[in-house]
Amino acid sequence: MTSSAPGQANYQLGPASSFVLIGSQRSGTNFLREVLNTHPNLAVHGEVLWPYPHPSIWHNYVRTAVSRAMPPVLAADATALVDDYFVYLADDTMRGHPHKAKDLLWVGIDVKYNQLRHIAPLIQDLMAPPFLLGYFRERRVPILHLHRRNVLHQALSMVIADQRNVYHDYQGRGFDERITVNPKTVIDRCHWIRAERDLFRELGKDLEVLELAYEDIAAACDGLEADKPLADGNASLAQIAAFLKVPCTFARPGSISKVIDKPYQDVLANHGEVLRQVERSEFREFASTI
Repeated sequence: MTSSAPGQANYQLGPASSFVLIGSQRSGTNFLREVLNTHPNLAVHGEVLWPYPHPSIWHNYVRTAVSRAMPPVLAADATALVDDYFVYLADDTMRGHPHKAKDLLWVGIDVKYNQLRHIAPLIQDLMAPPFLLGYFRERRVPILHLHRRNVLHQALSMVIADQRNVYHDYQGRGFDERITVNPKTVIDRCHWIRAERDLFRELGKDLEVLELAYEDIAAACDGLEADKPLADGNASLAQIAAFLKVPCTFARPGSISKVIDKPYQDVLANHGEVLRQVERSEFREFASTI
């Protein structure tokens, strides 16, 4: 993976250039997005490839593209459509966040690995890599790639979120339940997370990518009050600032809290059973962390 500064060929018609935040589900992209949104020069939209009702979401945007063949037929058609979408997102950001209008330099989107094939031309080889990766390569769109070193924590977060149907905490409600999980499902999710991450690294090895670990971003915020500036010395935040060529002026977001804010031993009703299964798996190195 490369970690060079983004090139000058990034497609730009609107007031800001585009970048992408990529990871798998429960990798911490929501939290990093909120950190990035504290910066005066950056604005990051949520999962635009998920069918939310907001007008800026991709599937709602394309409904307005009445002058285009839908879905796009050729790669060039899809490229032009995505070009226009990024310009629309920049304009939408300026309208929705007028306090950032004067200083906005970058507009980002949050995309998951398994959403990368959501946009594609009709005429494309079945075995071809995702169209969007080719688009990012052609337009030299810089990518922040977020992963979690502790895939076991991520897998547990996935399984628990699915069972509770609670994925984010914007109200500071905390976690006051005990959950029974299927240990095999947890191990299977660990395999899936690792495979998705490794495949993205292989497919995106010639893209402009900065690799980041969720644990480092979270550590920068630990113990700080909401909206307090984060130290310039944090290596990950400094890397992001250098990658996007902006000052390192991030803050602890007050908009979001950890969904699971206590040790897994206090969360898992069958903690011992899960621990024994993990200790017998190839993910045993993470067993002591739960």
